[in-house]
Amino acid sequence: MHNAQATLKRWINRGYGNENVEKLIGKIENGFEYWFTFVTHPGVEPTNNRAERALRELMVQRKIIGTLRNGKGTSIHERIMTVLATWAQQGLNSLQMMRVMLSG
Repeated sequence: MHNAQATLKRWINRGYGNENVEKLIGKIENGFEYWFTFVTHPGVEPTNNRAERALRELMVQRKIIGTLRNGKGTSIHERIMTVLATWAQQGLNSLQMMRVMLSG
């Protein structure tokens, strides 16, 4: 694991002289501590595909309904739906968890 991190660090510290490559390197550097999470923490998937699939239906519904007209409402809706989807994936009771969260 340490060897993989060291190798990646060497690669991103090289000068490539290409704007697109430098942009990609910047993204890798900004999230460097997270790139190996799936290796160091068993059970964490290497992609976020499952989370994206879980939220896709909700995002399609929102688009069809079109009731959220401003950024703040959209942001609140997305956060609530993300929390509900996460609780469902963890096998938790969403109503019970919402009560716990709202009661302080």
